[in-house]
Amino acid sequence: MSTKLKNGQSRYQSKAKVVTIKKFQLLTLAKATHCFNNAEFENYGDAYLEFPVIIQGDGSPSEIFNLYLLKKLEQTIQYDFKTFASIAHQLVDFQRFLEDEQLDFLKFHKLKQLNAIFQYRTRLIEQTNAGLISANSARGRINAVVNFYRFLVTEDLVDHQRYGIPFKDVYKYIAVDNEFGARRKMAIKSHDLAIHVPAKAPNPETIADDGELSPFSIESQTVILKALLKSSREYQLMFYFALFTGARLQTICTLRIKNLIGRKPDSQGFIRLPVGSGTGIDTKFQKPMTLLIPNWLAQDLKIYIDSPQAQQRRQKSSYGESDENYVFLTKLGTPFYTSKAEQQELIEKIKASDSFGARLKLYEGEAVRSYLKVVLLPEIRLIDPQFPSFKFHDLRASFGMNLLESQLQHLPEGHSAMTAVEYVQARMGHRNISTTLQYLNYKSRLQWRNKIQHEYESSLMKYVNSSVNLAGDLS
Repeated sequence: MSTKLKNGQSRYQSKAKVVTIKKFQLLTLAKATHCFNNAEFENYGDAYLEFPVIIQGDGSPSEIFNLYLLKKLEQTIQYDFKTFASIAHQLVDFQRFLEDEQLDFLKFHKLKQLNAIFQYRTRLIEQTNAGLISANSARGRINAVVNFYRFLVTEDLVDHQRYGIPFKDVYKYIAVDNEFGARRKMAIKSHDLAIHVPAKAPNPETIADDGELSPFSIESQTVILKALLKSSREYQLMFYFALFTGARLQTICTLRIKNLIGRKPDSQGFIRLPVGSGTGIDTKFQKPMTLLIPNWLAQDLKIYIDSPQAQQRRQKSSYGESDENYVFLTKLGTPFYTSKAEQQELIEKIKASDSFGARLKLYEGEAVRSYLKVVLLPEIRLIDPQFPSFKFHDLRASFGMNLLESQLQHLPEGHSAMTAVEYVQARMGHRNISTTLQYLNYKSRLQWRNKIQHEYESSLMKYVNSSVNLAGDLS
């Protein structure tokens, strides 16, 4: 029987696992011989990095599960190793269950409750109720197994004529909002073994904007900025960038030196920086938008780029002193966040190599999140011992609230609050205005109040370590 422990594989006695092939290449037979060892093969199709393989508890590859992964690979237009890794880990959980319970998943029964997939669903629900896995994990695993069974039926790899397949396809309707906030119903294909995930009660103290975000009051933002004064210049500028532009961590960390060269401020004192598809600066789903960077921050970034510490980091980087290099690099010269463009460069380089041992190493902001938790938050709590834990992304929500507050205070006569909301939507790159409206609703619910009378930016500037004064000149 399965042991009910919380850490992944140890919930089962089975030793089935997922291993990763660093560089996976399909071969096709080019010349047949009487002896297999003398046969000649040639590469077939593309090479795939970090391809997962499911290994049974006895150490041998699982023929049927790996055949399924290969079939999916054949049907995939754009290979994503993370997607395949997720599918493999969901299926290996089923493999462990089958081995522990000694079930034949290819045998279907007249009584549906005897089928392996039905028993697996029951086990997932038990584990969810016991708090061993989340309801979302349980839903993802049963969906992955259902898709696997669909493959078995489609490829006629299982005898389903007598009792039929062990689940039924059903269609469910979900409500979706378009970019204008209008709601419509959309049909999605599901199945009768789906595991229900209870809707999470909305938290009135957060905003649902790519996760639950908690905007900071001006007082809390001031505490963060005070604590940042003891941080390294890289982290100061990254946090300033988030708080004063609303950019996501991915966007900030994929900013290149070339993106700042030759840019002049507009009449309002902002550098207008295109980001997203075609710019080399990543955004969520590569959506094109324009960031408005305060001129003082843009000048501080340029000063930092020319600083000895930035030059030392670039010397350790594969891009060197090229303008193609990132503005922000770690002490080791690696990016804080690997851009989509560099990911493709690395993939093509490994594919072209004769070596099968090179591993694809990507960064996704781990160093920044670790710094926030391990270094910055303790420093903040020296100022305010009750300061709550927070995410880097909360700075984006704080920017949104600051901007909305400022816009509402300066609405032209005769304009409604929606004018301010639409401006904030454009600045933050929200696809749906319903997301931006949450900021207005949040303000109303919690009676958001600024205790300052001037623009939020000028009020915070006295806690910013800047080389530029408010007029935009070097001090």
